[in-house]
Amino acid sequence: MKITTALFCLLAFTACNWGEDEEIDLTPNIRPLQVQEQEMVLSSSQFAFDLFHELQKKEDVNQFFSPYSVHQALAMAMNGNENEIEAEFMRVLRFEGMELEEANQAAKSLTNYLLELDPKVRLSIANAIWYKQGLEVNTTFADDVRDSYSAEIASLDMSNPQSKDIINQWIENNTNGMIKDMLDAVSPEAVMYLVNAIYFKADWKYRFDADNTKKAPFYTSPGQEVTVDMMEMSSPAGLRYLKEGDLEYLEIPYSSGQYTMGVIISDDFALDSKLEAFTLDDLEQFRANADTTNFILKMPKFKMGYRIDNLKEELQALGLVKPFMSSPLNFSKLFVNPTAPMAISRVIHEAVIEVNEEGTEAAAATVVEVVFTSVGPSQPRVFSLDKPFVFFIQENSSGALLFVGKLGNPGLLD
Repeated sequence: MKITTALFCLLAFTACNWGEDEEIDLTPNIRPLQVQEQEMVLSSSQFAFDLFHELQKKEDVNQFFSPYSVHQALAMAMNGNENEIEAEFMRVLRFEGMELEEANQAAKSLTNYLLELDPKVRLSIANAIWYKQGLEVNTTFADDVRDSYSAEIASLDMSNPQSKDIINQWIENNTNGMIKDMLDAVSPEAVMYLVNAIYFKADWKYRFDADNTKKAPFYTSPGQEVTVDMMEMSSPAGLRYLKEGDLEYLEIPYSSGQYTMGVIISDDFALDSKLEAFTLDDLEQFRANADTTNFILKMPKFKMGYRIDNLKEELQALGLVKPFMSSPLNFSKLFVNPTAPMAISRVIHEAVIEVNEEGTEAAAATVVEVVFTSVGPSQPRVFSLDKPFVFFIQENSSGALLFVGKLGNPGLLD
């Protein structure tokens, strides 16, 4: 079956009409979340925090990733398993208490909700699967991932060195060109690639005037600074804000305000240590208790790319162990005929974000490679993001977390 990228892109953007000449309804499509959608938000957000804390152990000064993308790719892989292997996926992906079919339908429903929510925001969430030519995919697996994840499925000649170009081109197309040449090579032992791509582009609700952008210091630590292009709003804007102890939380809205960039910053440069015990419950408390305050916001203009060649160690630390080990129990539902033992060899993740005066453009992709193993105040004040901060791109009505990042030293960015 040939992957029809153009058709899929068209379907992914159904909620957004970008024609210049046609009048379109730009009102957000807000509705109460269904129970399964609420469960999916909780599962994906808990997984986001689990992965965030694991990645902090790398001690990278700057980070950016999409937990939603990783969650989607692993959820597709989960469908190829059963019994104890499936249960391990369910625990790590925080689907506890759900059956597989419930988890799949929850994933489908929340993704559709996010895609259809805000016509002012350009959002695409795409999935695809390539399997080794000559094998026959299990019909149940194929039907489930097509229905729940809108995954396109195609066979691929894994022995052809150019086969990686097919996957890379699909990723590039579905990230609007932001992620290129992600896959270095197709493994000779590869039997399947499960791929997710997510793309987000939105304008700020309150724009920054490019004429106000000036060179300014960003303090990486006490007494240490780098020079950045610091954006500044021309007039005060009402932003949701909360100060809790030494932490400050701020929401910077996009378009109609349904999507926001949530920011957490600390005055004493001890942000990393303060966030070691920070949980999803803490973030939800910040969101719930924040009040609208007038600020003239300053924040750095930046572009960041972040790649993780293999999330194996982080996922194993979270409890996803058996799928990385050679076993005939792994991926028992992928193919019709018995095969050699299989295992996940790599989970590759790459994400890119660009923040400027107009808004934010972000993209991420996740590749799961399966191989054969043998065979405030009344007067507005200035709020300046001029020291390390953690940020989330989140959807307000559901609380879904699409991207998570940390800007510690813009001077290290390209």
